[in-house]
Amino acid sequence: MIEQQPKTNGYQLAKVVGVIAIMASALSQEYGSGINFVATQSLSVYPKIEYLVPLAMFVTGLFYLPKVFLFMRFGKIMPRAGGSYVWITRSLGMQIGFIVHFLWWASLAFAIGVLAFAFGTFLSAGLVSAGLAGGIFFVTPWGHIISGAVAIWLIFWLHYRGIGNYAKLVTILMVAVLITAAIVVAVGFSHNPASFAQAVHTKLHLTVAAPASSGAPTLSAFLSVCTLFIFAYGGISAAPFLGGEAKDGSRSVPLGILWGWIAAIVLFSLVALAIFHAAPWWAIVTLIGHGDTAYATTPGLVGLLGSPFLAAGLNLLVALIVGKTIAPQMMGTSRLVFAWAQDHLFPARFAQTSRWQTPSAALFLSAIIGTLSLVQSALIGWSIGVTFRSIAILLVLALLGIGVLNLRWGSRFRNSHWRDPIAKGWGIIIAAVLGIIIAIALIDSVLVVPKTPLAFQPAFQALVAVVIGAIIYQWAVANARAKGIQIHEIAEELPLE
Repeated sequence: MIEQQPKTNGYQLAKVVGVIAIMASALSQEYGSGINFVATQSLSVYPKIEYLVPLAMFVTGLFYLPKVFLFMRFGKIMPRAGGSYVWITRSLGMQIGFIVHFLWWASLAFAIGVLAFAFGTFLSAGLVSAGLAGGIFFVTPWGHIISGAVAIWLIFWLHYRGIGNYAKLVTILMVAVLITAAIVVAVGFSHNPASFAQAVHTKLHLTVAAPASSGAPTLSAFLSVCTLFIFAYGGISAAPFLGGEAKDGSRSVPLGILWGWIAAIVLFSLVALAIFHAAPWWAIVTLIGHGDTAYATTPGLVGLLGSPFLAAGLNLLVALIVGKTIAPQMMGTSRLVFAWAQDHLFPARFAQTSRWQTPSAALFLSAIIGTLSLVQSALIGWSIGVTFRSIAILLVLALLGIGVLNLRWGSRFRNSHWRDPIAKGWGIIIAAVLGIIIAIALIDSVLVVPKTPLAFQPAFQALVAVVIGAIIYQWAVANARAKGIQIHEIAEELPLE
């Protein structure tokens, strides 16, 4: 299956991706379970956020601004397949860059299976809403496995046969995202809490009412929810992985990141405002407490307000949107493995490309792990949590900021030809410091999640991933040394494209 591809014009990967595809890739990874599930379900863990959920969604997007600035600067100077892995290893060193990205890679790879599992849930809801009782099959363990595996391997096949297929897929699905967001915004702003309470009473025979006294939202709950929403904006972090396949990467990568961030913060904020305009926080908390969690989602809430036809159509659209999120996850995890193999941290076969110039072995590994994660989610139920992925994203932000400061004032990379283009100017220094502060504050707010078993605690999951990453790194160092390769010296040069 894995074929070595001769380089075309000196490049190992096909340079065919433009600004729109990079933007669509970011938006495709972002607009999925984050806005359709996590936004409302955040109230189940942090009810003291109350009516501030839409504000938290907007503020989280603003928290990303230093990261966007850093990503644009690094992306302009170092557009490579490894994205931020390349940037951190070339500004701080190989070990820390690999370990933090192994943590990120583990969160993304296992998330492929979780998303494939969720695909079955939304697919079932759409089919049942359309009157097809057989749709209930897709929320059985085997239904989840079959539907999720089909989604994973179909995306693998399309991606394997060329990055151009991937670019077309995410661009087309970006249109589906815009249509879905428009429907949610229209329905949300055309209803009010009174009409929502009436709909809940009529369809669920449940009475929802505002509490007589609830206190005020807390800062700790607000920051914790912001950290959860970091996951929702995670596509911005994955967009730079297309740097090795971008046409005119020094221009298209930073522009794609910028437009992806602007689109995400506008869409996320509008959708959150619309949902909570019609369904107030206390109504959603009541639904969750009553066990009606299927309705405490964006399509569920809209379905309560609209016709069965609208509910069915929206659930099917959301199923498509959640399923398509697998594509950028698979792209990001495979490009990380490809970059590691280029740096001799993974076996050389993972740096090989197919005749379509895609990292075939790395893609295959991502699909296999995603499938195993899917089976685990369906049969066992254990999974890496959203907060764990948010911590990995925030660690990358903090280390990028430290990397900028190291390039500016450190000694190791003082003679690197990328030092001045990246670290020059006080604007990048301010962004670096802000990024470090934001990352530390948000990570601290969620290291321990209330009423959560140890295996699901973000701090515990992160520690396990760091230990495994450190072991793999030491193995790679010893293996490379036996071949006469010094891993620490690799960071002195940029990887081949």
